[in-house]
Amino acid sequence: MNRSNGWRARFGRLLGGFGVAGGDSGALLQTRYTVLDAEMTGLDPERDELLAIGAYRMIGARILVGERFYSLVRPEKDRWGPSVPIHGIRPVDVVAAPPAQVALPEFFAFIAGTVLVGHGVEIDRSFLRRTAERYGLPFPRGLWIDTGRVARWLVTRHGTFAEASADRGRFGLEDLLAAYEIPCPARHHALADAYATAQVWQRQLYELAEEGIQTIRDLRLAGLA
Repeated sequence: MNRSNGWRARFGRLLGGFGVAGGDSGALLQTRYTVLDAEMTGLDPERDELLAIGAYRMIGARILVGERFYSLVRPEKDRWGPSVPIHGIRPVDVVAAPPAQVALPEFFAFIAGTVLVGHGVEIDRSFLRRTAERYGLPFPRGLWIDTGRVARWLVTRHGTFAEASADRGRFGLEDLLAAYEIPCPARHHALADAYATAQVWQRQLYELAEEGIQTIRDLRLAGLA
C-alpha cells in the first residue's frame, strides 16, 4: 500500500467513526470552512494593496470544488514591479477588475458563517482587515486557522501519522505539499494556492484527530485557533 492510499484508507475509517452527518456542531469534521489565499503588491499592509483573492469551501474534510471564490482586485496604485515575478499579475491584468471596495464585500459575503483557514494566514488577515478599514467596510468576526502553525504543533507532538510528520521539518506551503505528496499546478495564484492549502488542511484534520483534537474547543485549547 502506498503512502497516499494508506492515509486515505485510515481517513475513511475515521470519518465513519465520527458520524459526519450529525452530532456536535463544534466537531472539526462537521465544521464549515473557507480556505483562502490572497496575492498582494507587496508585504506591507499599510503601503501595499490586494491584487487577488481565492477561496474554496470545505465541510469537514470535504473540499467543495463547486463552491469557490476568485476575484482579481484593481489597486489604486498603477505599478508594483518587484512582486510581478512572484504572482505574475501585471497592471494590465487588473484594468477591468473590480476595486477593493467592490470585491471585498462580495468576498465577505462568501466567507460568512465559516471558519477561515490559510497558510501563513496572518498576512492575508492583516491585508483584508487593513483594506476593509481603508474603505470603511465592516470586517467580519470569525475564527482563523493557520495550517503552518498546525504543522509545527503536530511535529512537536510527534504525531502518530508518521508518513506526514517524519520528513516535515520546515513549514512553508511548498514543504507541506511535498511532505503530503500533493501536486500544485500553479504557485502564487490565489485560487490554486487556496486549493492546495485545502488539501493540506484535509490531511491535518486526520492528524489532529489522531492527537485527540476533534472539536473547535479542542483546537482553541491547543492554541491553534
